[in-house]
Amino acid sequence: MSGLALQNGGRATWAFGVLAVTWLAAILFADGFDTVSSFRYLVQTASFLGIVAVGQTLVVMMSGIDLSVSGVVALSAVVCAKVASGTGGGAAAMTVALLLSALVGAVNAAGVVWLRVPPMVMTLATGTILSGTLLVYTDGSPSSAHLPLLDSLAGGRLLGVPRSFLLWLLVTAAAFWLLHLSRTGRYAFALGAGEDAARASGVPLVSTAFTAYVSCALLAGVAGLVLLGFTGTSSLTMGNPYQLLSIASVVLGGTSILGGRGHLLGTVGGALLLTLLTALLTSWNLSEGVRQVVLGVLIIGLLLVYARERRT
Repeated sequence: MSGLALQNGGRATWAFGVLAVTWLAAILFADGFDTVSSFRYLVQTASFLGIVAVGQTLVVMMSGIDLSVSGVVALSAVVCAKVASGTGGGAAAMTVALLLSALVGAVNAAGVVWLRVPPMVMTLATGTILSGTLLVYTDGSPSSAHLPLLDSLAGGRLLGVPRSFLLWLLVTAAAFWLLHLSRTGRYAFALGAGEDAARASGVPLVSTAFTAYVSCALLAGVAGLVLLGFTGTSSLTMGNPYQLLSIASVVLGGTSILGGRGHLLGTVGGALLLTLLTALLTSWNLSEGVRQVVLGVLIIGLLLVYARERRT
């Protein structure tokens, strides 16, 4: 497994290489990107996307996908804000939010494994149900909450480093062990390479799928809580940007969208790259449409590079 991890890790260097070039371009052609404060803000905002993308990597690696992460981000923040305002208990509110997030992941896994629903269809349906449920639950109104723990985690610093970034590092380290150093990770790679062959080899599909989908939803829930601490307000659409961007981070990091090939550290580079690129395009006062076009062209370009590398 270590040899495979090193081999796949080579593809992750593309994301960090493009990140370095983009950062240099930002310093040369835009204002404010050469300061410590701008770098600190970049890693702080990238951590929200990065936490979601780490969970998405676990699912994609086993040839799955989770289109419900945007709904789970909103679910976690909305439920936490509602419960906290009703009971005043921050710890209880966060616990309920994370348990519900994990439950969504379990439902996704059950649909994929036992009902044999394609992952894209299952998770998209789950996300749609979540959006409708939250609309009924909140009547479309945002909820505010200021919990000291979340406020400190989202906006505080430790030795000058944003705590949200440190949380992202801890999440990444745990997921790295799970994916690249544990037996569950070997099973995920095997399922991504070919489910039929993996089943014939005795790979436990049920436990591996539940681990991946529950972890993905749980991390989306964590991101929702951190976002709640960062903004102080929960809304039904706060998770929308992270649905496709989390998948794009995985792809830009060199992980095959078909599974079985990639490296978690590449996802870190992909999340940083997307956050930096979005900030750079915003500083140039480009419209949302132009930013989306540039991001799409970049993803396609890197996919072509990865495809060529795989053939050689």
